[in-house]
Amino acid sequence: FLRRMKVPVVIKDIKQEFVDKGMGYVEQEINRQAEKGRIDKDSVPWLLNLVEPTLDYADMADCDFVIEAVLEEMPIKKKVYGELEEHVSETCILATNTSSLSVTEMASDLKHPERVVGFHFFNPVAAMPLLEIVKAEKTSDPALITAFDTGRKLGKRCVLCKDAPAFIVNRLLLRSMVETLKLVDEGNDFKEVDDALWAMGGPMPPFVLMALVGPAIALHTNETLADAFPDRYVVSENFKELVARKKSGVYGPDGQVDPEVREFWKQADPPK
Repeated sequence: FLRRMKVPVVIKDIKQEFVDKGMGYVEQEINRQAEKGRIDKDSVPWLLNLVEPTLDYADMADCDFVIEAVLEEMPIKKKVYGELEEHVSETCILATNTSSLSVTEMASDLKHPERVVGFHFFNPVAAMPLLEIVKAEKTSDPALITAFDTGRKLGKRCVLCKDAPAFIVNRLLLRSMVETLKLVDEGNDFKEVDDALWAMGGPMPPFVLMALVGPAIALHTNETLADAFPDRYVVSENFKELVARKKSGVYGPDGQVDPEVREFWKQADPPK
C-alpha cells in the first residue's frame, strides 16, 4: 500500500511486540526497495511516516479499507470484525485475507455484512501477483468493485472467486499436498518426493512450499476441505503431529530432514 498507493496506513495488533515486529518488517522492506532503486531514497522517511502502529481500534476510525489477517479461526475473525465495526464508518470496506474460511459466515453477525469481501493474498505478498477476491452472499457491488479497484492499484492480478471452501488456489494446492503427504506416509523419502515433483515443473518443491505457507495454516485449510469434501481430502495423522510439535517444516536449518520429524513420522511397513 505504501509503495503502490502512497496512502496513510494503520497497523493494529494485540501486543506491542507484534506491532513492533510488523513495523520492523515494513521499514526493512521499504529500505530494501530504496537500495534497489525501486523507490526514491529521499521519499523513505515520508513513506514510513505514513504508517501509524497502534493497539487501539479507535485509531482506525478514518480508515476506508481494512484488511483482517488474524488467526484462521472463525470465532476470532467474527470477534475482530464485531469490535472493528464499532469504530469504522458505515462505508468502510472490511476485507478478509482468509485462505479457506466462509466469508459469508464471517460477516453474518455484522450490522453491515454487505461491506465484507474476501481479499486473499499469496506469500510473499509483495512479490506474488495473484489476489483472490471473494464475493460473499451479501457482498454489495460497490464493495466488490472497490476491492477490485484497490487490488489493481496494488499491481495485483485480481480473480473473482465464489465463497466456497478454500476458494480456488488452495483447493487445488491442498488436493496436491494431500497426495504428496500420502506418498511419504506410504514409505517414500521426503527428499525423494520433493525432487520428483519439483522436476515436473513446479515453482518450488512441495515440502519447501509447505514451510513457506506454514504447516499450521496448511493443516487448517486441509481440515476445512476434508470437512467439506471427505471423498476428496484426507488429513494425514503425521501432518497433524508435525503441527502439534510446532515444526516450521520437515527440513532443518541445514536443508536436511529434521531428525525429530523422521523419528515420529510413521510410514507404511512394508512400504507401498
